[in-house]
Amino acid sequence: MGAEILNVAEFFFMTLALGVGMFTWIASSKLTGAGFQQLINSVCLGSTVIALMIHLSYGTFTDPITIIYYIAAAAFFLIRQLHKDEKSIFMWILFITHNLALLYLLLNFQNGWSPQFHFGVSSTILLGIITYAMILGHYYLVVPKLSVKPLKISILILWAILAIKVIWSGYETYLNWDFFKEFTQLGGGYAFNWLMLTMRVGWGYVVIFAMSIFTWKLVKLRSTQSATGVLYAMTIFVFVGELVSAYLFFKYGLLI
Repeated sequence: MGAEILNVAEFFFMTLALGVGMFTWIASSKLTGAGFQQLINSVCLGSTVIALMIHLSYGTFTDPITIIYYIAAAAFFLIRQLHKDEKSIFMWILFITHNLALLYLLLNFQNGWSPQFHFGVSSTILLGIITYAMILGHYYLVVPKLSVKPLKISILILWAILAIKVIWSGYETYLNWDFFKEFTQLGGGYAFNWLMLTMRVGWGYVVIFAMSIFTWKLVKLRSTQSATGVLYAMTIFVFVGELVSAYLFFKYGLLI
């Protein structure tokens, strides 16, 4: 397996765990009950373990990065097992622990405090908030009277980060326009480069934004299950968009 494919896979699951985990505060555990925290932290734990397994394909069981993975996984596991309806100080400590651990891993993965790291954080937020909202939407079947405010907050965060991502990607595309000129020998060639750019922008930005408008309208009508269906589709598109984005970075160094 190519090094860039390993990098893309580890980066994806690392950012998925970090992104979803950083938003677990949006819906209060008093309103959802401990069950939602157990569910959402199970997703984060699973993503962390997969990222760890990918790391171990070239790392060791005792290297510093692996140990940080252990810390993040342990924090998610303890939250999953011990969280009550009321969020205790210990749970907040664990919340801070897994976020700092995964941020450190991302910082290391993206060559320190750099534009690459900042772009990685923006991808983390976009991937995380959509996935979080989709999982939360399913939980309205368990707690039908749950307020739709957490979903509204999630969509507002999505719009904010989407605006930042679109501007950044547009600027990066402009700076690297030689990749997309006819007869270019850069990257994978003219057709391949445009295919990647079209998938990244079309599926990763345009479709997601259009669907988010429908989601907002459905949430305002309190049609939470219809909104969840749209969020499910958005999750698929953001997965594809961010995987393409990660591939363009790790293969060609493009922050699109």
